[in-house]
Amino acid sequence: MDIIKNTPVKKRSWIKPTVFIVGALVFSVWQITQASSDTKVSRSELRLAAVQKSDLPFTISGFGKLISKHKRLLTSPTVATVEEILVLPGTQVNADTVIMKLSNPDLRLQVNNAEMELARHKAGLRELKINQKSAYLAHQAILVQIKSNLAAAELKVEAQSGLAAKGIVSSLDFKRSKLAATQLAEQLDIEQQRLAHLQNAHQEKISVQGQWAKQLDANLALKLSLQAGLVIRADIEGVLQSMPVTLGQSVAAGEKLALVASNKTMIAQLKIPQNEAQDIAIGHQAIINTRSAFVSGVVNRIDPVITNGSVVIDIDITEALPVNARPELKVEGKIEIGMLTNALYIKQPVGVKAHSSSQVFTLLAKQQTATLRTMKFGRVIGNNIELLSGASEGEQFIVSDTSSWSPNHTLTITD
Repeated sequence: MDIIKNTPVKKRSWIKPTVFIVGALVFSVWQITQASSDTKVSRSELRLAAVQKSDLPFTISGFGKLISKHKRLLTSPTVATVEEILVLPGTQVNADTVIMKLSNPDLRLQVNNAEMELARHKAGLRELKINQKSAYLAHQAILVQIKSNLAAAELKVEAQSGLAAKGIVSSLDFKRSKLAATQLAEQLDIEQQRLAHLQNAHQEKISVQGQWAKQLDANLALKLSLQAGLVIRADIEGVLQSMPVTLGQSVAAGEKLALVASNKTMIAQLKIPQNEAQDIAIGHQAIINTRSAFVSGVVNRIDPVITNGSVVIDIDITEALPVNARPELKVEGKIEIGMLTNALYIKQPVGVKAHSSSQVFTLLAKQQTATLRTMKFGRVIGNNIELLSGASEGEQFIVSDTSSWSPNHTLTITD
């Protein structure tokens, strides 16, 4: 007899692995949650700052340099070659300091030709004056002779007038004597006019030749001036700032040779961020740090052009600069804008910008825990930043770099 055996039904085998996986996931999430919600940080790693409340001088800082108020650009007077360089950039110079010497052989030849032409003309002018003097004296001699002849003729007419009345001298001879006297008188008048005309002509010719001599003299003076200009002098007291030419280089007329900056009258030129420059006005007082001294100044110009997010501010120096001050010296400046009365402020946290809203970790009552708080900030004042909302006097905040921590973290601070 066949016996029928009951085959047992197998239980499902996937339940246990599933439960294990779910449990592992829950445990992992719990660990992550615990880690993210309670990050431990040593107090020594943090930089803390308390909110303060007081009157705060509002200053804006910037970096820049000293620049000369008066500069002299030295250029070549003519086409030339740099023959000798005597002074290098950075050297202190006086007005008569020779910086370099240029050469131009053609200009030297032009000077020689101009000198010879002027000398020839002056010699010709002297000869002309001598010839004119001789002609004038010769004409005066003619006038003297005519005057003498006229006087004799008049005496003859006077002598014959009585004799002609008595019939001793014929009327014809008397008339001839009178005619001769009249002709001599007319000749004298004409010769006197000729002499006056000769004098005027001589004067005009001398004047023309004199003007020509002046032109030649001016031409020579110009050539000599150009030649003298080949010796390049500083012209002002200061510092030789730049020299864009080299020994042996050919330069064109008007080409830049050197730049000299006066070190007696300098201003500070600061670069201020655009968002801060809007608070600056002409007349604001400033303090300039030259690294060796602090000097006072006043804002006298605000550049209307914004370059790379910055505005250039010119500061007139109102005190004597230290002896080591020179053009292009790097300086730091603080411009005094005003006084913030009863202001809340804190040391500027890393990454926080002026006129922004940012989250900053604040310490709770027992100072063992820190949580994020959104705060509204105002102006940056030196190393401090103005607090507009989100904090009260005395509260402490973490102002060091917290960028590595998630915004959702609560920090546990350990000693």
